[in-house]
Amino acid sequence: MTEMDEPLTKQAVRAAYGWGCEADWSVALTLIERAAAAGEHGADQQHRLLSQAPIEKLILPPPVRSISNVSRIGVIEGFAPPGFSEWMIDRALPDLAPSKLIDPDGRAVRTAHSTGFGPPKRDLILAVLQERASRIIHAPIAFHEPPVVISYEPGQEFSMHVDFVNPVIPEFQEELQRLGQRTATFITYLNADFDGAETVFPDIGFKYRGSPGDALVFANVLPDGTPDYKTSHCGLPPTRGRKWVLSQWIRSKPFPYTAKALA
Repeated sequence: MTEMDEPLTKQAVRAAYGWGCEADWSVALTLIERAAAAGEHGADQQHRLLSQAPIEKLILPPPVRSISNVSRIGVIEGFAPPGFSEWMIDRALPDLAPSKLIDPDGRAVRTAHSTGFGPPKRDLILAVLQERASRIIHAPIAFHEPPVVISYEPGQEFSMHVDFVNPVIPEFQEELQRLGQRTATFITYLNADFDGAETVFPDIGFKYRGSPGDALVFANVLPDGTPDYKTSHCGLPPTRGRKWVLSQWIRSKPFPYTAKALA
């Protein structure tokens, strides 16, 4: 398939991310408008969400409110523009799959359902969210792992853990060499129809439950790049309803997508 044979929505994504071209939001918006006029799936809704503000404002993130003198952690109210959270839930629903994580001792660390968004699944809504995160973290989108939407039903949780890759564990050395350290975490809260399920940082004395569109951001490492063990945290289980979040982890090296993945 040549580039001209691609759906306009895919061409718009290329223009926004700069895959094989110079990143250009004006071109991306023109292409998504044409895609909407052509009736391509999802293009009209994307165009409406992207038309709520000038693109220069839409990719500019709200300010971060620091909440700790111990670790680098902050809250961003309204990180996701209106309608973006609902879009991400709708995008994730068809591909949700069990995503249990097991620790080396065989214990379940995370019980949930999730779906990842590698390059073939990206759209302009996610491009805006990643651009906003990039500007807050001061790390190019190329350093982002594939974003993941995670869903927790009653009783499902993410037990106490850290997000950095522990450099003292020999089994992690190859990962660190290839992907770099997980330097930061971005969690965007997508809905409100649930009880409980706070994100808790016991060593910092902080727990948080965001409203839809709010985000929690924290550095997993200290300024010198060594792990910040005080960022140990957990996601408590919902007691009612279903919690949805968009999780984004940032690496110290560009994520090694193959040319085929970006094709």
